[in-house]
Amino acid sequence: MRRVIKQVNNSRHYLAENRPGWLLQFPDAGQSWEADLETTGLIDLLRSKGFVLLRGLKLDLAGFEAFTARFCDRFHAVGTRQPITSGEGDTFSSEVPKSNFSLFAHSEGTYRPFPPPPDVCFFNCVKTPDSNGGETMLVDGIEFLERIPPGLRERFDRGGIIYQACWDTARWQTEFAVSGTDELRSLMAEHPEIELRFIENAIEVRCKVPAIRQSMGGAPAFANGLLAHLPEIDHQRWNGLNAYSRPTNRVFFGDGEEISPGIINQLIDIQDEIAMNHQWAENDLLVLDNARVMHGRRLSETAGERVIRSRFGRIRRRYDQRQERYAG
Repeated sequence: MRRVIKQVNNSRHYLAENRPGWLLQFPDAGQSWEADLETTGLIDLLRSKGFVLLRGLKLDLAGFEAFTARFCDRFHAVGTRQPITSGEGDTFSSEVPKSNFSLFAHSEGTYRPFPPPPDVCFFNCVKTPDSNGGETMLVDGIEFLERIPPGLRERFDRGGIIYQACWDTARWQTEFAVSGTDELRSLMAEHPEIELRFIENAIEVRCKVPAIRQSMGGAPAFANGLLAHLPEIDHQRWNGLNAYSRPTNRVFFGDGEEISPGIINQLIDIQDEIAMNHQWAENDLLVLDNARVMHGRRLSETAGERVIRSRFGRIRRRYDQRQERYAG
């Protein structure tokens, strides 16, 4: 059964009883967040609740980027998207893909060890979907981890995940923040957990990274990119729902054994049991702890455009109270 995040009128209200998430409602259109939102207050909510929905703000691109810079000082380029280059943007903002498909829950940038994945995800709705569906799926990695059978959890904890992919030149340059093969080879020398081989104008890359991460609140969470990195999906519930997969992708346990379809389907079942689905309203701003709350998307009933800006950042050090960081 889907859990749906519903709008409430209170200025501060739990989105669901004893569930992750918090809503900050700004009752006046155009209300200034600079005066009414304390930075440390939002960070504290992310630590305790995992994600925060801000509703009632109206931000242009410059305002969206200014909001994110209040919390983060280093931003993450998404290898599969083109940056927004119009206006005064800093090129770290992008729009989520407009094509109509399902995407399983994942934490951003966790399929490679360097650069480190972002701490915080920001999503800002410019235009709602034209039809029913198109929700953003939110999955709490703390609850996910609790539902994984003990033996499987121990295996993920001990060995992590190996991701295998094939990337063209533009993709690996963006993913690894390098401009050429010499820089790439130097990076490989510093990170033995990355293996690659060149294939004409592309590389086949294998990256070993943790499956379990420490959330901003300090609790362990199953927060990774496994379910968004599958070569194929063979699950009865998802037949006909255009769930994303890519034949050149593969996923392995840390010891090199490929993760079986049976285990993949176990994980999909857990995702589906605990997923919350955010129905977008125009100007919604959703902020996620990337080390706890995984995000995905639902198929719309009919093809239609939705416009959602995104940014992914590393939290300013003065706000980070974790004793250990994902350092992969």
